[in-house]
Amino acid sequence: METNSTASSPTFQTFRSPKTVIARFVAKRSLRSATVWAFIIGAYTASKVIGYVKAYPTKADQLGFAHSLGSNSGLSALLGTPHDLTTIGGYANWVTLGFIALVGSTWAFLLATKYFRGEEESGRSELLLTGQTTERQAAISTLVGLTANLVLLYAIVAILFIAIGTYKGVGFSAQSSLFFALASTSGAAIFLAVGAFVSQVMPTRTRASATSAGVFALSFVLRAVADTTSQHWILNITPLGWIEKLLPLVGSQPIWLLPIFGSVIVLYIATVWVAGRRDLGDSILADHDTARPRTKFLNTPLQLALRLTRATSLGWALAITASGVLYGSVTNSVVKSLTEVKDFHKALTKIDATHRAGIATLFLGAIFLILMVVVMAYTASAIGKVREDEAEGYLDNFLVQPVARYRWFTGRILLIASTVVMLCVFASLGVWAGQASQHVGLPIHTLLEAATNMIAPALLTLSVGVLAFGLVPRHTTLVAYCVIGWSLLITLVASGTSISHWILDTSILHQVALAPAVSPNWTVNLIMFVLAIVCSVAGLLFFNTRDLESE
Repeated sequence: METNSTASSPTFQTFRSPKTVIARFVAKRSLRSATVWAFIIGAYTASKVIGYVKAYPTKADQLGFAHSLGSNSGLSALLGTPHDLTTIGGYANWVTLGFIALVGSTWAFLLATKYFRGEEESGRSELLLTGQTTERQAAISTLVGLTANLVLLYAIVAILFIAIGTYKGVGFSAQSSLFFALASTSGAAIFLAVGAFVSQVMPTRTRASATSAGVFALSFVLRAVADTTSQHWILNITPLGWIEKLLPLVGSQPIWLLPIFGSVIVLYIATVWVAGRRDLGDSILADHDTARPRTKFLNTPLQLALRLTRATSLGWALAITASGVLYGSVTNSVVKSLTEVKDFHKALTKIDATHRAGIATLFLGAIFLILMVVVMAYTASAIGKVREDEAEGYLDNFLVQPVARYRWFTGRILLIASTVVMLCVFASLGVWAGQASQHVGLPIHTLLEAATNMIAPALLTLSVGVLAFGLVPRHTTLVAYCVIGWSLLITLVASGTSISHWILDTSILHQVALAPAVSPNWTVNLIMFVLAIVCSVAGLLFFNTRDLESE
């Protein structure tokens, strides 16, 4: 029997524009996050603007609100100097730009450090550089891909702002909405460039991200000093000051776009220039290749994890303590002004406290909610680092030794949980120190109770990440951050609009009592704690039976 068989020749896929592969790769990989954050920004702005329109429908109501909060130094330190709070545009500009700058800037510099120093540190940049490109061209292509997502962020935010402007009683013009969107996303543009340049300076992604965060923190502090003192000229030298001086919706000053985009261009050029002059894997501030041997905390996997994460944990502890001190120190000034806000006394009827202490605890209840989100973000970052150890092959070094999977993973979970408790305690101590310096008079046991109230939501977030690590390890970090993002989004939207309780119940933050404004709901916290144990045990069992997966 004769058969005709022809040898199949290999087929090769022809790619269009091979020199744009890196740009298209970066743009495609970061498209989802840009879209998600754009809708979070839009939803937050809609909830605040629409909520303001409903709460203060008349000019008299708006004048009363402006009189009560317009000259408050504590709120000025957090949100910036208000301009024309008697208008909806002035309120929208004041209450949203600070939050959007924080969200957009953080997203931007983390994205930049990931695709510059992160890809280089992991060795994936070497594969891309084997193509038709050079280090300088690769840097340009990476910037093009990141900028494409920045443009996407602006486009979606602009469309959402135009839609918000058409809501009855808002009345923002399309032109004003476009400029408002440009001002809102300019922080992301600046810190995208900062993250890209710092990635050329620092030898690791962790240091690049920390340095970028430090630049943002310095900019925030300078802006706060300028808004709360007579030194207003400081706004001229800080990026967040430039954004504040754009004044969208209230007498726009587009001239301040010049330093914003000028700094972006300069940092882009510096990034490309440095990238073209250094070797792959090198940096301006080189890492030490040798060091004296230090063998402490190397006896067990848990001790090694403690040694490797102690610097990061200390950084989170210092940051959350400093935040607590800052928020606590402005409590007194906020208390003085909130008593004059319309319908505020109705909220106080829900608080079993004296008049003055009730206002302080209500404000600090919102502050502890913010700090709770910070601790939840730590858990997402920490479980992401556990996944990174597996993806990079570090876990293999333990499992070839007589170390059981469950022992390694359980140790890491307990270490993260212990750090969560430490962060909550440090947050309460920071708030106590801040408010005590202003003689607010809240006892420390009340704030420690509020700190205890933060533990269960953080542990539940961690457990969802553990479950994802066992089932879909490549999406561990994404799932953990989605829990936080969804909970925060629902909480922000619910503050200004009415949504179904079925949707509200899916938010972890919605389930938590705002201690110390009200007593913690220990029943809900217990349920969260039990769910956290169940999810963690399930994640551990799934991890113990699945194969190890690289990136």
